[in-house]
Amino acid sequence: MIRFATSVRIDRPPERVFAALADPETYPRWNSAVRRVTPIAGDAGRFRMERDLPSGPAANLLEILDARPPEEIVIRASEGPTPFTYRYRLQAVDGGTELSLEAEVELEGLASRLGPVAQLAVRRGVDENFARLTRALE
Repeated sequence: MIRFATSVRIDRPPERVFAALADPETYPRWNSAVRRVTPIAGDAGRFRMERDLPSGPAANLLEILDARPPEEIVIRASEGPTPFTYRYRLQAVDGGTELSLEAEVELEGLASRLGPVAQLAVRRGVDENFARLTRALE
């Protein structure tokens, strides 16, 4: 298990940033690994997420565990490779939003044996996705 935190400032109000995080179907627009997210019929807050990982195509169950607009949202990906829990916190700052993330990622196989290298790669990917989210919203 790897844990890390990161943050970004986005020049948009928290409500707008929260809306992007709370709608998993928008993730392919700003998360480079996500190809498609589809709601699970009759199961509010649960989605099927298809991703392209370095190890190949992958699918996860994605759940919104907690949502307190526009201050916090917690998502969990499970039932697939690299399960993770992301806790996003949003704070209004000077007309924009400070978006912070506390991440817990479970790695399998070779990735789990690479330790710090894998953690650096995951964090770099998250930071790149934050940059893409910023561009998409601004």
